[in-house]
Amino acid sequence: MGSGGAVGVASEQAQDVQSPYVVGRWVRGAEHYDRQGLIEYLLAAPDTAIWVVGTRRMGKTSLLRQIELVTAQERAHLVPLFWDLQGCTDPATLTLELFQAIEDAVERFADLDLDFATLRHEDAVDMLRRLGRALVRQGRQLLLLMDEAEVLVQVAQIDPAWLARLRKALQEGHLRTIITSTRLLTQLTDQSAGWMTSPFLFGFHLVRLCPLRQEGAANLAHQSQGDCPVTVEPAVLDAILRITNHHPYLVQYLCERLYVPGGSGCGMLRAPADDDLVLDHILTGLFVLDYQHLDAVERRLLLTVVEADVATSEHLAAAVGPAYAVRLPELLRGLQELGHLRQVAQGWTVGSEFLRRWLRLHLDEFRAELDAAAPPALAPAQTAPDSAPAAASAAESAAEPPLDLEAAARALRVSADRLRALEAAQIHSEAEFFDVVCSFFVEIRHLVEQDEGYRMLVHVHPEQGVALKSEEEIQIALMHWLRPMCRALNIDMNRESLTGRGLLDFKFSIGHDFRCLVEVKLYQSAKLAEGLGTQLPIYLLADKSRYGVYVPIFLESADYAGRVAALQALAAARDRSHGVTIEVIDIRAWRPKSASKADGPDDPDRYRLDPRPRLIAARLQARRPENPSDAGAPSGLSTDPPSGPKRS
Repeated sequence: MGSGGAVGVASEQAQDVQSPYVVGRWVRGAEHYDRQGLIEYLLAAPDTAIWVVGTRRMGKTSLLRQIELVTAQERAHLVPLFWDLQGCTDPATLTLELFQAIEDAVERFADLDLDFATLRHEDAVDMLRRLGRALVRQGRQLLLLMDEAEVLVQVAQIDPAWLARLRKALQEGHLRTIITSTRLLTQLTDQSAGWMTSPFLFGFHLVRLCPLRQEGAANLAHQSQGDCPVTVEPAVLDAILRITNHHPYLVQYLCERLYVPGGSGCGMLRAPADDDLVLDHILTGLFVLDYQHLDAVERRLLLTVVEADVATSEHLAAAVGPAYAVRLPELLRGLQELGHLRQVAQGWTVGSEFLRRWLRLHLDEFRAELDAAAPPALAPAQTAPDSAPAAASAAESAAEPPLDLEAAARALRVSADRLRALEAAQIHSEAEFFDVVCSFFVEIRHLVEQDEGYRMLVHVHPEQGVALKSEEEIQIALMHWLRPMCRALNIDMNRESLTGRGLLDFKFSIGHDFRCLVEVKLYQSAKLAEGLGTQLPIYLLADKSRYGVYVPIFLESADYAGRVAALQALAAARDRSHGVTIEVIDIRAWRPKSASKADGPDDPDRYRLDPRPRLIAARLQARRPENPSDAGAPSGLSTDPPSGPKRS
């Protein structure tokens, strides 16, 4: 039976009774299911600029419309304004759409001392500022709900200066802004990387719009919030949830096909048949867009799962190769949150049955496209003789393209001038080399603490609050920041480098003479002091290196200053006991206070941004006493040397 049969059944049912399921338009009120916890989080989060990203038909517009309804009824201090950007192409059309949105909600602004006739002739940025400031004077706040924000990508091409003004207005503190879009909006980061200020999305807190929770999807199938709930047998419900993977649109779409009206007016859902899962042009268009928004490695993971039906993490790591294997948990979690994959007892499978069938139809075509365009790191694995790895590694290194300085600067989110200054630097000694590596981490410290980079190091959970990402995830983030800086100076950087005493987090080198070892630890680690007092000195001794950097990552805590001071004292003790030089460069991965609320200016010495070698050998020598035995141990920390011979 073809797709026409399934559509025909739905059409016949529609003639008898109207289905309670909503397919093709946004919903709110009693028709809006789940998301209550997410909405509370979005309205109470300390971030006043939030970007909600989700796939097509995941319920982004419905989420904003429900927030508009809730705040208009229950949150007197928040004044919602829904701004639909769809169809806008430039600042003029955005301005017109914003003024029409204000007119649609004019009763919410009736008590403001504003001349709306004059407001009509201002541009959107000035409108938002005037509205926001007028509400602040009354002790209220404008809640701006921006839908279909992908159009800003085109606006950035036409008038980047106007978009920079909009970003400033959205983040200057008078408004609370929630924007929704697909991942296409990430193109704004590349387009605005050349701005003198931060790119557009820096300062926005990212929240992924995931499929519904199981309870929410079940309530949607039952229409439990309606006047006439639908009867669904447990086995039928289980099948619906498995087929749709709790995707709100797919649940409504399938349930409408399965709906059977009842004699009393309340219907039931029959068991799904194979004909109910036939793809039509609507679902096909939906999956085409979602697939196009994935990058090459995500597509390869998805196709590998389709081929295997159920794929283990080991199988997927082999499919993407060693260059991406370390990022595999992050990649799989992202695909799961988008609804493309789901985890089962045996491994990973495709999220919904509808998506699986669509991918199956195009598997050969998509696989051929990926293999034809794949870089070496994603190309199909080749079997090589056991004696070949070293030669293959050398060939890969020799084939590495020259540094694209502008692209590297965009990846690092800094001005290209900083990398040009690095290229001009000259390193004549191991002490100068150590100073350059230290300057890399001071640069990262500034990016994290002063330019919203802390968002790359933390997870924000609606219920659990802020937490540091795993040590591995933070190392990967650091690696992506460090790579362009290292390449600008032709420095070799290895992550998880194997020493004779274990795996080191980072090793930096130029040839054999200039080397620096780096160890990263999270502040909550039980081995925070041990990592500095034992691990790093052991790695230095094993590698016959003199210079090391210890990078503790902190969240805000009352004992932060004391713990950093203790680590610095321990580093000085290891300098004396082992004849090494260890620098502690702590990074504060928490949101800083705004300038208007800060207790005072930050210490300028904390952010030395000049990337040229500072020739700190004299400073390092000065902090060591003439007679090491005269120096006392720091209070509360052992200075017993780690096992192994002492270097002179």
